Amino acid sequence: MADGELLWARNADAIRPPASLAKLMTALVLLAHDWDPDATIITSRTAAGIEGSRLGLRAGERLRAGDAFTALLVRSANDACVALAEHMAGSLAAFAALMNARAAAMGLQESHFVHPCGLDAPGQGSSARDLLQVAAEAMQLSEVARAVALTDAVVTTLDGRRLFMHTGNHLLGRTRGVEGIKSGYTGKAGKCLIALAHRDGHAVWLVMLNAPERWFTAQGMIDAAFARVADREGRGE
Repeated sequence: MADGELLWARNADAIRPPASLAKLMTALVLLAHDWDPDATIITSRTAAGIEGSRLGLRAGERLRAGDAFTALLVRSANDACVALAEHMAGSLAAFAALMNARAAAMGLQESHFVHPCGLDAPGQGSSARDLLQVAAEAMQLSEVARAVALTDAVVTTLDGRRLFMHTGNHLLGRTRGVEGIKSGYTGKAGKCLIALAHRDGHAVWLVMLNAPERWFTAQGMIDAAFARVADREGRGE
């Protein structure tokens, strides 16, 4: 999508596992419910033992909610995600219910969330069109826009441990104009990506689900979208 116009789409409404792209809906829910970045988050055993991408939190370890939020979006840290969801809603199931309530309020037709981190789960799915809407709404929030633009960050837990993280978005710092926003992977979802780039006053969004050649294809499509916009502009359209 370039400047709000859909340029290319394939199966945009097909329901697929969203992988960690679901964390954008998690971020929307967190920020909408009495968000306090200075609140103390305590890592449960469930959070510390979660599979997939992690920050490396230990059971009982404490950190600021704002730091856990940064880890959620920069490192795509499932341990930080679970800790935040449990802190806010009491359980992952209760948090997923809030995600689905937000999806319904947004009018999303193809989305149902089961796990706040986007781990594969029966009944969980979304579409490229729905996820684009989630991403666009998330990027209106300064907390999200700031975090997804970071290539690196450091979190110091309240217990004094320094934890370093690097983004999983390989377009950041490599593809001109890219400002985020989220990558993801699970066995069922495959390689997924939502990207936003700005060049010369124009904006390009890209959503890819189950894309084997994710980074190569994404860079090519972003460049092609900007080239198409520039060509139209040159013709005065």
